[in-house]
Amino acid sequence: MTPLRQRALAALWRAGRPMGAYALRETLSEEIGRALTASTIYRMLDCLCAQGVATRVESRNAFVACAHPEDDHACVLFVCERCGQSTEVENKKLERLLACDAESLGFTIKHHIVELSGFCAGCQDAGK
Repeated sequence: MTPLRQRALAALWRAGRPMGAYALRETLSEEIGRALTASTIYRMLDCLCAQGVATRVESRNAFVACAHPEDDHACVLFVCERCGQSTEVENKKLERLLACDAESLGFTIKHHIVELSGFCAGCQDAGK
């Protein structure tokens, strides 16, 4: 992994919530002291996702560091609508259920991510 990709992954970890490509570009440009192009950032993010160390949050058009990069697993993300924080969980039961459904349909799963949108405990408490 290149030093710039390592910095990008570290920035995603520090963010603690889904981070858009342009926000990542700003962060990295400030860190390294030179402007980065959007295409550079998108290529970097594509590579991090392909390596399984980052995940694209489809509903937010943003990215997060993968909480379980050592395992090939179905990514289950809980994304708070209020604060934007995301939490990834690994759920083997859900994976088996999806694999069973796919098999019964003769379907091959290429990419597996489940996003659940709602409110985290902190935001629920703050709203009371």
